[in-house]
Amino acid sequence: MKKYIIIFKNLLSIANKKIGTIICMFISSALMNISSLLPPIATSGIIAVLTEGNINGIWFYVILYIIFYILYFSSYHWNYYTYRVLAEYYHIEVQKKLYNHLAENETIFEQISKGKVIDTCNDDIRYLVDVVDEVVESVMGVFKLLIIACIFIYYSVPIAIFVVVLDFFYIILMNKNANKIAKYYEGTRKYDDQMGDILSQMIGNIKQIKSFNLMPKLNLNLDKSRKKWINEYEKKALAEVEHYAKIPYLVYIGKIGLYVILSFLVFYKKMTLDQLVLLISYFELIIESTDTLLESLLNLNNYGVRVNRIKTILDYENNHNIDFGDIENDYINGLVEFKNVTYKVKNKLILNKVSFKCYPNEINTIVGHSGSGKTTIINLLYRLVRLNSGEILIDKENIYNYSNKVYHSNISGVYQSPFIFNMSIKDNLSLVDKNKENQIEACKRVGIHDFIMSLPKGYNTILGEGQHEFSEGQKQLLAIARALLTKAEILLLDEITSNIDPAYTATIAEVVKDLKTDHTIIVVTHKTEMMDIADRIVVIDKGRIIAKGKNEDVFKRCSLYRDLKNRTFASISKE
Repeated sequence: MKKYIIIFKNLLSIANKKIGTIICMFISSALMNISSLLPPIATSGIIAVLTEGNINGIWFYVILYIIFYILYFSSYHWNYYTYRVLAEYYHIEVQKKLYNHLAENETIFEQISKGKVIDTCNDDIRYLVDVVDEVVESVMGVFKLLIIACIFIYYSVPIAIFVVVLDFFYIILMNKNANKIAKYYEGTRKYDDQMGDILSQMIGNIKQIKSFNLMPKLNLNLDKSRKKWINEYEKKALAEVEHYAKIPYLVYIGKIGLYVILSFLVFYKKMTLDQLVLLISYFELIIESTDTLLESLLNLNNYGVRVNRIKTILDYENNHNIDFGDIENDYINGLVEFKNVTYKVKNKLILNKVSFKCYPNEINTIVGHSGSGKTTIINLLYRLVRLNSGEILIDKENIYNYSNKVYHSNISGVYQSPFIFNMSIKDNLSLVDKNKENQIEACKRVGIHDFIMSLPKGYNTILGEGQHEFSEGQKQLLAIARALLTKAEILLLDEITSNIDPAYTATIAEVVKDLKTDHTIIVVTHKTEMMDIADRIVVIDKGRIIAKGKNEDVFKRCSLYRDLKNRTFASISKE
C-alpha cells in the first residue's frame, strides 16, 4: 500500500493543483460504486414477493431499479467530467513544466538520453490522469469490498469468513504478480529509450547515414537493445499469463465451493431462495470488484514507472545553474570586456586568464584551432556556464549582475547550425516579435525578403514543406533576421558560415558588415571571408590569448593568425 501512496504523492508533487477536482472524482466514484451495489437488493426483493405470491409488490422494486440506475449513470457522467478536466490539466501543464525545465537545464542530456526525454514528454504525460483514476478506483474497490463483506457477515459469519479469506489470498497473489509485471515493463521501457535515442540521432543525420551506408552497422548496434527488449517483454508476457490465466483458478474453485454450500443451506431450509440469490449476486460483485481493484493496482504499478520517469527529469538540477542579478538598466551601449577569465571543466583548463575587449560598431572576431576555447567564450557570454575566476563586463558592469530579462534582451546571436523550426516563416519570426512590419524590416536588412515574397505563400510558407525547402544559407539569413528582432545591442555569431553554401558566405559577410553600424558584433570563425571583414582580431591558442588588436596589426605580428587565414576550409575541423 505504501508504494501506491508514494506514486500518488509523486504525482501531486509534479502537478499540485486541481485538488478540488480530484475530491470530486472520489465523491462521484463513491456514488457510482454504492449505486452498483443496490440492484441485487431489488432482484432479491422481486424473488421474495414472487415466492409469497404478491405480484403487485414487484412494482416497488422496479421503481428501486430505476432510481439505482439513474444514480449510477448520473454519477458516472460526473466522474467522466472530472476525468476530462484532469486529463487536460495534466497533459498541458506538465508538458509546459517539462519543456521549461529542459530549457533551463541544458546539461540534462549528459545524464538522461534524448530518447527517454522525448518519449516521456510526448507519451508518459498522457497517463498522469490515469494515476488519479486508478487511485480512486483502488480506494473505492476496497470500500466496496468492505461493504459486501459486512453484508455476508449479516447473513452468515462462517460464509463471510470463507469469502474474505479466499478474496484476501487472491489479492495477495495478484498484487505480487502485478509487481513482477511492472518490473519487466520498466525493463522494456529502458531498452525502448535506448532505441529511441539512436532514432533521434538518425533523424538529425539521415543524409550522412545514407551516404556512408551506415544502416547495417547501426542495426547491429540496435540488435543488442532489441534482444534485451525481447527478453524483458517475454518475461512480462509470462507474468501476464499468470495474472490472467492461472491465479484466477483459485477464485473459480472457491466460487464452486460457495455455490455448493449455499445450495445445501437452502435445501435444509437454513436460508431462503431470495437470500441465496442475494449472496450469489454479491459474491459475483466481489469477484468483479476484486478484479477491478487488482487491475487498478496493476495499472498503478505501470503508471508509477511513467510518473517516476517524469519526476526524474523534473528533479534534475543543473549544477551550473547561475543566479542572475537585479539590474534593470536597459540602456546598454555594448562594450564587452573579459578580465583575466579562467574556466575549467572537471579540472581541465579551458580558458586561462583570458583578457580582451570588444567594441561597439565593430566586428570583433575570435579565431583559433579547434578546441582552443572559442565557443566557450560564446557560452560564457550567453551565461550558459559560469566562469571560475576573473570578470566579464558589459558597459563596465559584471554580466551576472544584470537581470535575466534585461540581459537576454541585449544579447542575442546565431549558432553554427541554423535553429529554425518546421513552421511558417512568420511563426518562426513571431517567436521573437509578432509585429509584421518589424519582421519584414529585419528580413529586408539581411536580404531575404524578396526571396520570401517570391514564394506562393510568402511569409506563411512552412519551412520544409513541398518544393520550398530553404538552403542552409537561406535558413542562416532567416536566423540572423530573427536575432535582429530581439533588438539586442550585442550579436554573437558562432561559426555561422561553416555549414552553408559557399555562395552565401560572401552574402552573410556583407550583412554582418552592415549590422556593425548599430551593434557590437562578436564572431567566432575559421572562414577567411569572415576574418577579412573583422575590425579587431582575438587569437586564442590552448585557452590563452596570444594576440589581439586591429586586424592588420595582428596579421603582421601573429604567425598563427596568418596560418589560420591562409588555410582552406577542408583542412580545419569544426569546433
